[in-house]
Amino acid sequence: MAISRHRGICKIGACEPQCGMIFEVEAGKITSVRPDPEHPISRGYACVKGMAIPQYQNDPDRLLHPIKKNGDRYDAIPWATASKEIGEKLRSLADQYGPNSIATYWGNAADSSAIIMANSLCSAFKSPNAFNVLSLEYTDRGAVAQRMFNNEHLILQPDADNTSFALLLGTNPLVTQGMTLLQRRPRIGGGLKDIRNRGGKLVVVDPRVTETTKVADQHIAIRPGTDLFLLLGMLKTILDRELYDAHYLKHRTVGIEAWRLALKPIEYAYLSKMTDVPETVIYQLAEEFARAKSAFITSRVGVQTSRNTTLTEWLIQTLNAVTGNIGKEGGLYFHSGAINNTELVHQFTKDKNSSPSRIGNYPQIFGGIPASVFSKDVLSDHPDRIRALVVIAGNPVISFPNTVNIEAALKRLDLLVCIDIYQSDTGAFAHYNLPATTIYEKGGMHFLTQPFDPYPYAEWRNKLVEPKGQCRPEWDIVRDISRAAGVNFLNNKWLNLLDKGLGLFGKQFKEEHLVQALLLSGYSKKKMRLSQLKKTAGIKFADIKFDELFEKDILTEDKKINLAPHSFIAELENVVTKTPKASDEFPFLLISGGRRLASFNTWTHNMVELSKNLKGNYATINASDAKTYKLSTGDEIVVKSATGRLRIRVEISEDIRAGVIMIHQFWGHRYASGQNNARLNPGVNVNFLHSDTDIDTFTGMPIFNGTPCTIDQVFVPVLDG
Repeated sequence: MAISRHRGICKIGACEPQCGMIFEVEAGKITSVRPDPEHPISRGYACVKGMAIPQYQNDPDRLLHPIKKNGDRYDAIPWATASKEIGEKLRSLADQYGPNSIATYWGNAADSSAIIMANSLCSAFKSPNAFNVLSLEYTDRGAVAQRMFNNEHLILQPDADNTSFALLLGTNPLVTQGMTLLQRRPRIGGGLKDIRNRGGKLVVVDPRVTETTKVADQHIAIRPGTDLFLLLGMLKTILDRELYDAHYLKHRTVGIEAWRLALKPIEYAYLSKMTDVPETVIYQLAEEFARAKSAFITSRVGVQTSRNTTLTEWLIQTLNAVTGNIGKEGGLYFHSGAINNTELVHQFTKDKNSSPSRIGNYPQIFGGIPASVFSKDVLSDHPDRIRALVVIAGNPVISFPNTVNIEAALKRLDLLVCIDIYQSDTGAFAHYNLPATTIYEKGGMHFLTQPFDPYPYAEWRNKLVEPKGQCRPEWDIVRDISRAAGVNFLNNKWLNLLDKGLGLFGKQFKEEHLVQALLLSGYSKKKMRLSQLKKTAGIKFADIKFDELFEKDILTEDKKINLAPHSFIAELENVVTKTPKASDEFPFLLISGGRRLASFNTWTHNMVELSKNLKGNYATINASDAKTYKLSTGDEIVVKSATGRLRIRVEISEDIRAGVIMIHQFWGHRYASGQNNARLNPGVNVNFLHSDTDIDTFTGMPIFNGTPCTIDQVFVPVLDG
C-alpha cells in the first residue's frame, strides 16, 4: 500500500504552539509524524506530545458510535435517534422551565468550530448559560482589556524577539511554549535565551524552580498569590523616583493621578512582608524595568489562577503603560489576525442573551459566565436553575473547582450530553455520549486563536483521514440537534435558511463556507481564497505595526489607555483581606499550576507512551517541610483544606519554597469512563481541595494557587509475622 505525505499541525488538546508536522498516511491511517522544517512558525520544532499524534489519532479507546445510558450500562444507538431524543429533551426542558434551564460548555480541546457550536446552541435557546474553559484561567484578561481599552478582545502579546528586559510572572514557557496563555511560540526557549545573548535580562517570578527559572538571569521565589504586592511596589518606586515615560503618559494614557493617591499610604515594608521579596529587590526590579530600552511584564496561569488575579493583570498593564511599552517594539503589541475576531464576535452575538450569571451576577466575558457558579446553580432550588448541559471537548468533573459539588451537580441534571473523542470522566455521568472527529478527520481553521499568532497569519488544516467508526464533526452533530430542538442552527435565521435550502439539493452549509466568507471580507479579500490556502503551510498577511493599536484597536473615546478604572481603584483598598495567609490550622499554601511536558490536561493521559512516564500526579514539598513531618519521597499524605481532603504520594524537592505544596491539576481518572489507559494511573483530583466560593471579584475565576491547607502523614501499620 502506498504511503502518502501531508502537511498539518499538532492538535492535541489545546496545546497553543500548534507545531507544523509532516504526516505519513497508509491505508487510511496516520502511521507516523515528524516536525515540518518549512513551517513558518514552528520551523522544525515539535515536543514529545506531537511525536505521539498517531497514538492519539488511533487510540483503541476512542468512542466510535453514539451511546445512551440505560440504568447502569451504555447502549449503542443510531445517530438519528440520539439527535432526535436530545433535541426534543432540550426543547421540552426549555418550554417547561424557561431558557435558563439550558447550558453549554466548551473545553480545552475545542477548536473554533466546536466553540461556535457550543455558544450558538446555547444562544439559540436564548439562554445566557454558555460556560467555557477560559473562565477557569483567562477571563481576567478580558475584564482588564474592557476597562482599560474598552475592547475585551484586545489581548496584548509580548515581543520577546526584540526586548531588552522581560519579567515573567507565574509562567514556564520552556514547557508551555508560550509566555502567556494562547500565545503561539513553539520556539520560545531559544527566544528567551536570545534576550540574554543580546545583552538583555530575563527575570522570572515563581514560588518554585522551573525549567525557565534555570535559564533566567534572576529568579524571585515569591510567596504564592502575592504578585500584586510586588507589582504595587514596582509602580510605587517608578512614580516616587520619576522613572516613568512622561510624554507617553501625557499623550497615551489617563488616570495616573488616581494611582498616585492610591499608592501614597502603602509602605514598601508592608509590600516586602507580604511577598517575602526584600525591598532592595523591589527597587532593583523597578529601576531595571523602567530604564530598559524596551521591556515587558507578562503572566500566565500561575498568576491568573491566584487571588486578586484581575487586579494583578491591571497592575501588569499599568506598569507596561507608564514605561511606554504598550504599542512599542520590544514591549507589547496586538494584531487582529487575517480575520478580525472582534468584528466576527460582534456579528455572531447580535441575538445573544448577554445577561450576567444568575449566581453571583458575574458578567459574560469571552462569551460566557464563570464555570465556578455552575454547581451552585444546578444544586439550588431556584425555578430557573440549570437542568441540561451539553459539553463539547471538555471535562468539567476534572477541571471545575470543588469536585464534590460538581459530581452532585452532574448527577442532578435532567440531561447531560458529552460530545468528545472519548467517553471522558464527565461522560461517565452523561445520559448521552456522542463521538466527535479529530482535527485530522475533518480539517478546518482555528481562526479564533489567530490574534495569538506571531503576526497576521492564516492556516487551513486539511482533512488527512476518514472519520473512524461513526464519528462526526461537532458542526454536523449540533446541526442535527438544533433541527430536532426547533432552534436556528448557528443561532442565525438566515444561515439556518441557507442550510435548509442547500439540503434540498443534497448539500450543506459547512464550516469551510463560513471560513471562505470570513476570508473574503475586509483586507483579506485581495490576499487569497480558501483554495489557495489549502495548498500552503499557511500565509502571512502583514508585519506587525506596533503603534497601530492606538488607531484602531483601543476603543476608548479619547483613544487613550485608562490607567485607573474606578472599580479597580475601589477594590484595591480591600486586597489585604483577600491575601492568602498561612495559619495554625492551614500552615501551607497549595499551588496547582505546574506542568510536565508529556501532560496536557486530560487528553494526553490515555496515550500509552506519554502516560507510562507520568504515572499520575503527586504532591511536591520542600525538604525542610519533609524533615519536620518525617516524610520521604514515595510516602503518602492526606492534604486537607477548608473545602475537602485527598490522599496522595509525596515527592521531596529543593525546587519549591518551604511552606508550599504543589499538586498537578487535571488528574483523578477514577470514574467509569472509556479511557482505560488513563484509569490505570488515575492520579488524584486536586480540585477536591479548591473552593468554588473563594473566587475572583470581577470574573468569578476560581483560585487554584494559594489555597491554604495542611498535611498529615499516612501511617501504614506493620503486621506481625
